[in-house]
Amino acid sequence: MAVSPQVIIEQVLLLASGKRVCIAYSGGIDSHVLLHLLATSKYAQLKNLVAIHVDHGLNKDSAQWAQHCADVAAELSVNFISLQADVTNIESLGMEAAARAARYQVLQDALSENDILLTAQHQEDQAETVLLQLFRGAGPKGLSAMGSSFQLGDTRCIRPLLNVSQDDVLRYAKTNHLQWVEDPSNVETRWNRNYIRHTLWPDIVARWPSAAQTISRSAAHCAETSELLDDLAEHDFALLNVDKTSISLSITALLTLSVARCRNVLRHFLLWKKLPLPSRVNLQRIIDEVCMAKTDSDPLVAWAGVEVRRYRDQLYFMLPLTDHDNSNKVKADSFQDISLQDGRVIEWISLDGQGIKLPSSGNVTLRFRQGGEKIKPQGEEHHKSLKHLFQQWSVPPWQRDRIPLIFCDDKLVAVVGYCIDDLYSVSDGQQGSLPQFKV
Repeated sequence: MAVSPQVIIEQVLLLASGKRVCIAYSGGIDSHVLLHLLATSKYAQLKNLVAIHVDHGLNKDSAQWAQHCADVAAELSVNFISLQADVTNIESLGMEAAARAARYQVLQDALSENDILLTAQHQEDQAETVLLQLFRGAGPKGLSAMGSSFQLGDTRCIRPLLNVSQDDVLRYAKTNHLQWVEDPSNVETRWNRNYIRHTLWPDIVARWPSAAQTISRSAAHCAETSELLDDLAEHDFALLNVDKTSISLSITALLTLSVARCRNVLRHFLLWKKLPLPSRVNLQRIIDEVCMAKTDSDPLVAWAGVEVRRYRDQLYFMLPLTDHDNSNKVKADSFQDISLQDGRVIEWISLDGQGIKLPSSGNVTLRFRQGGEKIKPQGEEHHKSLKHLFQQWSVPPWQRDRIPLIFCDDKLVAVVGYCIDDLYSVSDGQQGSLPQFKV
């Protein structure tokens, strides 16, 4: 190998630092080479090596492949674990992405911070990933392709063969007389990666023999650029005094930046919120159609899994609103937890000097805004309309009909999370029941 086995093992030993070393072992040539290398090399000092096989159940021979992997692990005196993946969302994600998502999910569920996971992608895999991202119009982060390490839940993952060529992997396998599984789907060129591998790549290498190395070098340059953009985003968040725990950004502050830096901040804010990233078109629409909209308008830019809205000077990033029936009414006089249709739960907390003081008789219900409701907040002299109070509290319009209201008969006595009617609020020394969202 151009990268010596000793260097690879030393890298694994350094990063493992006493943790259990798990290899994602598909049975294919790449993961078999990595497993054999770590299990047999004279440099290896890994007593806690585990081969983990994920059976996707997508091929009629998948059970035989799992047995092959178990047999190989036994021959190498390596512990073996077989996991079953449930591949879903194939129509929306595509077969490759759906299988990958399912595989990483079961691995994440099976591993902990006391493990380190090794995957066997090599230099040509890296080049294919860069080309795939390039054809998708990706920016520096996407063109960074695969990093030498990544995080899967609480588990550190590394790719020790990322600088090893495919020829070196094949040479090692033949020298050591390895037998591996050939997945027939790997030659189906209807999948984009396979099309690149079997149709485009041979012509590319014929013209540019060192293409894998040079494309991998470009990925490293893009990774460095992406890191600098991360640093710039951190700088701009400090400059704009943004609280990352907030669900909104100040539009006035955001628009003090150049358009390019605005887009960079928006991308990173979505990443920090673990929300799906938009296309470049939708990213620009956030600036043009939401940030630049009139302050009294209600603009919306949405894509799969995300809605971006505006209220006053704030730009809100949120999951799509669920269907809501504001005619729903729930009995609440038992003071038990109340499950709302959107998944939220209201609980009652008994407190001294806080909460609601309800009369001995009366029909207590939880309802939602219909229009025209009024309440006299604790400590206030006059009744105020709920519409006026929501404006005073800066409650965005799309939230107002979803805020639970507590009624005694037809009298509004509490707006959950905001106020209690003065007549129904307890005084010091009295016991009250406070409705609040359950965390």
